[in-house]
Amino acid sequence: MPTSYADSAQAREWDKLFDDWGRSKKTSPDDFHDYEAAALRRTEFQASQAKREIEYRANLKRRIAVAITQMEVICPPKGGAV
Repeated sequence: MPTSYADSAQAREWDKLFDDWGRSKKTSPDDFHDYEAAALRRTEFQASQAKREIEYRANLKRRIAVAITQMEVICPPKGGAV
């Protein structure tokens, strides 16, 4: 005998509420994921990464300028460009 959709829906609801032995299932906080908190953490991380990238590039520019100055002291450029 075929079952109706309502019977299937009732069975699915029963499966949500009770385990295989008929005991009620307890929900735990681990069953749920806080998507807003994860998105906020990701946004904060991306902002801190962008800030670190800017600082890194400024430091890199300074280090390159120092290296070029040291090279020009050791071996001055030829052709009048000082």
